[in-house]
Order: sequence, then C-alpha cells, then structure tokens
Amino acid sequence: MKFTPKALEGNVNVARTHPLKELLWMLGGMVLLLGMLVLILGFSADLAVSKVPVSVETWLGRQMLKKVPGEENAALEARLQSLLASLPVDSPLHQYSFRVFTAKTDAVNAVALPGGNIVVYSGLLNKVQSENELAMVLAHELGHFAHRDHLRGLGRGLGIAVATGVLLGEDSGVSDLVSQTLLTFQAQYSQSQEAAADQYGVDLLVRRYGHAGGATTFFSRLARTAGGHLPYLLASHPHPQSRIDGLNERIRDRHYAVNDVLPLAEDIRP
Repeated sequence: MKFTPKALEGNVNVARTHPLKELLWMLGGMVLLLGMLVLILGFSADLAVSKVPVSVETWLGRQMLKKVPGEENAALEARLQSLLASLPVDSPLHQYSFRVFTAKTDAVNAVALPGGNIVVYSGLLNKVQSENELAMVLAHELGHFAHRDHLRGLGRGLGIAVATGVLLGEDSGVSDLVSQTLLTFQAQYSQSQEAAADQYGVDLLVRRYGHAGGATTFFSRLARTAGGHLPYLLASHPHPQSRIDGLNERIRDRHYAVNDVLPLAEDIRP
C-alpha cells in the first residue's frame, strides 16, 4: 500500500496574521500594562506625598537648587510675604520658610521647587504690568505648595521612569517611545494641577487686595501670541485662553469684584 502524505491545513510555526499587526498588538499590550503600572505608582505617590515631612522636602529643595541658577530677590520676597500674611492662620503654608529667586532667561515662567523655593524667570518679570498681576503669579506658585504638586510631579515622573526601565530596559528605544506616550497623559495631569493652582491664586489675590483685578490680564497678553490650542495638548500648562476662562468662571462663581490694579513698582524690573 502506497503512503500518500496528507497536506497540512495549517502550520503552528507560521502565524496567520500579518507580522505588523502582531507587533502593534504587542506594543499596545505593553503600553496598556505600563499605563496601569504608572497609574498604580502615581496613586501610591499621591498617598505618600501627604506623609512627607516639610523638613525632608526642604532638604530635597536644597539639592535641586544646586541645579537651578538664580539669585535671591528681596523685592519679590517682600511681595510674597504680603501674600503669606493674608493667609488663614491654619494654612499649611506657614510651615515653610519661603525664598524667591530670579533666573535670567527669556522664558515667561515661574516654578515651585520643594522646600518653599520659588524661581521666577526674568522673562516673566518683563511681561507683568501691575502689582496685582505679579501677586497672581506668586499666589499661583503658592497654590502648588498648598497642593504639594511639586512632590506629586516628582513621584509620578519617577513612576514612569521605573515602569519603562523595569519592563523594557533602561536603554531600550521602545522604552523611550512608550515613555513619551505616557508623558503625554502625564501632561494632562499637570494641566489639572495648573488649573487648581490658578483657582487658589485668585482666591488669595482677593484676600490680599479685596478684589480679583489683575487675575486674568497677564494671561490675556500671553493669549494674543499663543496660537491655537492643539500644541497645548502635550504641554504641562493649559492654553492661556483656557486659563482665562477658568479664572473668569471662578470669579463669577465666587462673586468677586474686579477693580483697578496698582502700577508695578520699578524695584521689580530685572
């Protein structure tokens, strides 16, 4: 009897789907797994932030200041002290010893560093036009301290680095791609922090001056040159117009008055 081999209907060693499709499924699974891990690490970081003593935060801030060029600014610290004096007596911000630095750069920005350190860029000081606008900027940064956003950002950034490094390797090209994808979602978290700090800032501005004048005028000037909203989808800060809309909503909801602002004193100019 002659043996006639039967043709195989399939081959387990050969995939039926296109290799590119399998690669996309694999990458999608990795991103999903990393996203879940980052969320868990981020949630853990948020819980841990409330337990970090101010003394530890102050030590961390001193280390970070070594990497940030800047000089202490007595005029800005005087403005900040007037805001701090307007806070309720039970405010957690009274635990900090705040210092304000200026850094010579054209960037229109200010940053809150751990331990009560605020760095204001000279590019921002060249843009503000009233004492109220400047107070709004400083009050916004105090909002980050009140919510401990600077520590939350560090914790979540560390979560992203740990997740991609453990699962994909420190020097993996795929790791870089996934990290950038996750940082896109992280930027949205940062935008929510910025919006909350804006609300804190306008509330403190009203406590300081009795009205909300100057809360939006600085952002109005930035909005004229900001362009469309699309580039801000990946940015840590919301579009200036979005910030204006949020602040105006806060002003309406709280029935804040909006009165004339005070001219900016010359000791502020860099």
